Amino acid sequence: MGLDKGLRSLLSPPQSTDNNTSLTQLPANILEAFIPGYSVISKFLLDALGFDITIVVSVCFLAFALWTAVLYLWKHAYALFQRYGMSSITIESGDDIHEHVMSWIADQQISRDSRSLMAKTGLVSAWDDEADGVDIAGVDIADADEDAFLNFSNWEANVSLRYQPDFGRHRFWHHGSYFEFTREAKQTMDSVYGIISTKETINLTCIGRSTQPIKDLIRECRDRHLDRGKLRTSVRRPATRDMRNRGYPPWVKVAVRPSRPMDTVILDPEQKQNVLADINEYLHPATPKWYANRGIPYRRGFLFYGPPGTGKTSFSFAIAGVFGLDIYCISLLEPTLTEEDLGALFTSLPRRCVVLLEDIDSAGLAHRAGDKEDDKVARSDSTQIGAEIAQALKSVHNKEMNKNTNRGISLSGLLNAIDGVASHEGRVLVMTTNFPEKLDEALIRPGRVDMKVAFTMATRSQIQELFVRMYAPDEPSPRTKPLIASIADNTKLADTRLLGTKAASDGIPTPPSTPRDTTFSLDELEAIAKDFAGLLPDVTFSPAEIQGYLLTRKKEPRRALEEVEEWRDVTLKAKEAKSKVAPV
Repeated sequence: MGLDKGLRSLLSPPQSTDNNTSLTQLPANILEAFIPGYSVISKFLLDALGFDITIVVSVCFLAFALWTAVLYLWKHAYALFQRYGMSSITIESGDDIHEHVMSWIADQQISRDSRSLMAKTGLVSAWDDEADGVDIAGVDIADADEDAFLNFSNWEANVSLRYQPDFGRHRFWHHGSYFEFTREAKQTMDSVYGIISTKETINLTCIGRSTQPIKDLIRECRDRHLDRGKLRTSVRRPATRDMRNRGYPPWVKVAVRPSRPMDTVILDPEQKQNVLADINEYLHPATPKWYANRGIPYRRGFLFYGPPGTGKTSFSFAIAGVFGLDIYCISLLEPTLTEEDLGALFTSLPRRCVVLLEDIDSAGLAHRAGDKEDDKVARSDSTQIGAEIAQALKSVHNKEMNKNTNRGISLSGLLNAIDGVASHEGRVLVMTTNFPEKLDEALIRPGRVDMKVAFTMATRSQIQELFVRMYAPDEPSPRTKPLIASIADNTKLADTRLLGTKAASDGIPTPPSTPRDTTFSLDELEAIAKDFAGLLPDVTFSPAEIQGYLLTRKKEPRRALEEVEEWRDVTLKAKEAKSKVAPV
């Protein structure tokens, strides 16, 4: 009844000025409709304090209504403006562009001024620039005492934090253009496996009907990333089956390593030059047309074979570094990898890259010497008990063989992925093996393997080269001195190191002092290296074995020369006894 009366009084025109209503003083009936009990409260306050709150409440009510209306109009007007007056580009997580943009955003002013940030630990790998000359914890490498134990119990506290814009909308200006950066996380369910996955997307928006400013910004982010990784090689491996089923890219970046210099690979110089010249000609922009005009598939394959530790994988990484290519590593022993997955991985390769198939002789693709014997048994049995029974016995035998071997990827499946009808072109395929005689002839025939490179045990000239490279002084990076000075100004080394007396006072024993050889000139090193190589037999030890020996004496070339005869004799005896453990 009270509400009906209030509505009738609102609709009826005022009869006199005694009603005392205005824009700043709404009728009590309206306030009562929106604020139950208002009349009782207002009467109580009027009687107790002598103050009428109608005007105050009316003004607040009208201000709230006006603000709500403005927000409503602004929301819809901005939505129309976004639809017809702005352009946007969406980037999904898992793509390299997403990583490039997020890295760029993290270093911009938006990540310092925003009121909604996400903090992340700035993990530093062994290859990051921050570790060039200065340790993560702020230890000056040039001044560090090598004869004292270091303590890294609290090194994580010294790792710098990185801040990124949190999920939501952020705004910034760049090169005179207004941009909006929206970060969202969406959950999707796989209809086949019923797995809920979360995908992150970022949306870049700018004013105008052209997306060119956004494209320029993305290109800047990509160029910045490429400039920072010019001397580095990205290593990629197949994504897990679960990730592939959720729609993620088939390849994931697992590491970014410094490009390996070619002169660090112990191999015959002529062989190096032949391989590099062949790949350089193959990657030339005019080569694809030359292949197409002659109907030749645009593919190139190499087989690196030799004993373990002779540098096959190292040479593959050095090739990728020389030509600025990413390296894609595939293990055929991966139990979840099927032939369909292998074909999809090869199909999704970029136009120019290095594909590394390591130890293909151990992946169940080797030629089986017992297959021919099985055929002979089947033919002889067929004359006695019939062809059907012999075939059945052979089938049972094959099933038992398959249980004991890895049959995830068959030889035919690998061949189809390498050079089948739908195989990808433009890549450099490198296969490594320790036992080339075990490989099937179909796998290494010309057209699939275009060049075979033999890796042997270290010759005396290679031993000498390895020795000089091990003890030659490092060339300091131009970033080292200013980086050390910058950290020294802001960090107290005493708080981040446990050296000398501090280590002893904390109960940590101080290691015994080891005499270090003084710096040698290049001529002296070459003389010592020649003597060192003369004490080792030719083509007997692998470069990895010699390098392992030198690493234990990495700053003492004379000690390495003095003790090499003892190490040589012990290692040779272990080789003769086929022992897998020999003292270093």
